[in-house]
Amino acid sequence: MMTTHDHDLKKLKLQEKKLRSQKKRLMNELSIYRKVLESIRYNQSFEDVLRSVIDLAINGLGFDRAGIILLTEQGDAIEHVIGVDTQGRYEFSDKGFPCISKKSARWFSDLIHGYAQWGCGHENKKHVHEELGDQDLREKSFCSAQLPIKVDYFKTIGVLAADNLFTQRQIDRRDMQNLVHFAAQVGLAIESFRLYEKVTALTITDPLTGLHNRRYFEETLKIEFKRSVRHGLSMGLLYGDLDHFKAINDRWGHPVGDDVLRRVASTLRSSLRNIDIIARIGGEEFAFILPDTAMDKTRLIGDRLVQEVAFSHDSPQSVPITISLGAACFPETSEDLHELTLAADKSLYEAKNLGRNQLGPIHLRETTTL
Repeated sequence: MMTTHDHDLKKLKLQEKKLRSQKKRLMNELSIYRKVLESIRYNQSFEDVLRSVIDLAINGLGFDRAGIILLTEQGDAIEHVIGVDTQGRYEFSDKGFPCISKKSARWFSDLIHGYAQWGCGHENKKHVHEELGDQDLREKSFCSAQLPIKVDYFKTIGVLAADNLFTQRQIDRRDMQNLVHFAAQVGLAIESFRLYEKVTALTITDPLTGLHNRRYFEETLKIEFKRSVRHGLSMGLLYGDLDHFKAINDRWGHPVGDDVLRRVASTLRSSLRNIDIIARIGGEEFAFILPDTAMDKTRLIGDRLVQEVAFSHDSPQSVPITISLGAACFPETSEDLHELTLAADKSLYEAKNLGRNQLGPIHLRETTTL
C-alpha cells in the first residue's frame, strides 16, 4: 500500500521529470534564437540571412516548410519573398509588388496591416484571426500558420509562415508560442542586418555622387586583380579626370560644381555594365575596374565613356563638360598591380597633354603603344 511519503516522492519525481523536459525545451529554444542572431554575423548577404532563418524554422522548430514575406522600409510594397516550395526547394524573389491595404484583400495583407494577429490553414485554405487565444488552438485543426514579423512592438516588417505540408502534423499551442517568440527574434535579426548594411554602405559610398569611394575602390581592385591572376582572366583599369573642372568651381561656385559631378557620375554609371565598378577617388577624379575585359574591349568602353560625357553635359553658359581617361590592361600592360595603376595614371596624363576629352594610349609591356 502506497504511503503518503511514497505518493509525495512519486509526485516530486514527476515534477522533476517535467522540469527537466521544460529545461531541455527552453535550452533548445534559446539555442535557436542565438543561431538566428548569429546568422547576421556569419552571412554575407540578405538572402543568406533569410535562408538561415528558414533553416532554423524547419530544423529547429520542426516544421516541414517555412517562408518569409518582407515589406519595403516604407511598408507599402512586398520587397522580398523567400521560402520552400512544394518540392522542398528554395525559392527567392525580390520583385516587389504593391501591398493592398484593404481588409480581407489577402491573408498576408491583413496580418501586415494589423487586421489580424495570426493566421492558420488546412488543406490550402487559410483563415485569419483577431487574437491568439488558447480556445482557438484547442478547437481548430490546422497544419499551417502565419504570424506578423514585428519590431519595436508596433512596426510590422513582414510575415513569417510555416506549415507541415508533407507530414500533415497538426500545429498545437506550443508550436504557436514557439513561432511567436521566433518571429520576434527574426524581426530583430532582419532589422539588425539592414542597419549593418546601411552602416557598411556609408563607409564605402561617396555621399555626393552615390558612387563607391576610394577605400572601396582600392580594396576591390586588389581582390579583382588577384582573381584575374588566379583564373587567367583579363582586366581593364581606367582613371578619369573632368577637364577644367576647377574653372567651373571658381567661376560659378561649388554648388554648381557639385551638381556637375552628380550628373556626370550618373552618366558614367549608366554607361557601364553591371559587372563594372566605378568610384569617385578624388575631387573630380574617377576610377573604373573592368573585370573579365580584354584590351580591345577596354578601349571601346573608354572611348564610349568619353563620348557619353561630352554629348550629355554642359556647364552654365553652355561650357562643355568633358572627361579625359587613362587606361591599362592586365596582363598586356603589366602583371604587377602597382605597375598597372602607374600605367593607367600615365595614360591619363598623356590624354590631357594630347588635348583632353579623349582616352589616352594603352601601353604594353614591350614599350609599344596602341
